[in-house]
Amino acid sequence: MNYLKKGEAKDKSFSYEVLIVDDGSRDGTKRVAFDFVKKYGVDKVRAILLGKNHGKGEAIRKGMLHSRGELLLMLDADGATKVTDLEKLENQIHAVARKEHRGDSAACDTTFKISDIPIVAFGSRAHLEEKAIATRKWYRNFLMKGFHLVVLLTAGPGIRDTQCGFKMFTRSAARKLFTNIRLKRWCFDVELVFLCKWFRIPVLEVSVNWSEIPGSKVNLLSIPNMLWELALMSVGYRTQMWKINS
Repeated sequence: MNYLKKGEAKDKSFSYEVLIVDDGSRDGTKRVAFDFVKKYGVDKVRAILLGKNHGKGEAIRKGMLHSRGELLLMLDADGATKVTDLEKLENQIHAVARKEHRGDSAACDTTFKISDIPIVAFGSRAHLEEKAIATRKWYRNFLMKGFHLVVLLTAGPGIRDTQCGFKMFTRSAARKLFTNIRLKRWCFDVELVFLCKWFRIPVLEVSVNWSEIPGSKVNLLSIPNMLWELALMSVGYRTQMWKINS
């Protein structure tokens, strides 16, 4: 909030909102969320309560479909990635949008809006991989490599780090993707990559600063569930049981 308030003070045209999605938590998250709503007002902060736990993918989907901004940032609440890195993603999206706009002879400058051009920017920790491999347990490296192989077979090449919880979408991209997404838990990121390719939405991979935060909810027991989700996604789309709405 301090970062966003500074941005607003520097540029009067700058506007923002923060959505806190509570995915059926059993701790004090709801109380903390509503404290922020009371402090800053519902125009700046809103809380979405899902009642029971649905999964990270569903929580993000709800947040994205309730968002009002031109650029929508998905940000994990643990603060592993600094919020200031959103400028890196935003700058890359603007650069691609300007290029796409110049290539559209039917468009004119007076109607150009960044929100109308579907673009996605994935924050990436791939540049940190070599150091992480050297410090992680061997079995975690083995599982990581195996997961990357399954992702490659499921969604195809192009993105080295699909799982970083720091992604930015233009409004039009978010609407196309999150009205179609079906996976509700950990592997929704991989489905996003698949859908981006289906819709031919440009996906940018941007290096961000990242630090390990104690208390991660991902553990070894999550691996079978993740593999099940990827298999379900592959079968669903290949057999056309999962329809994609344009």
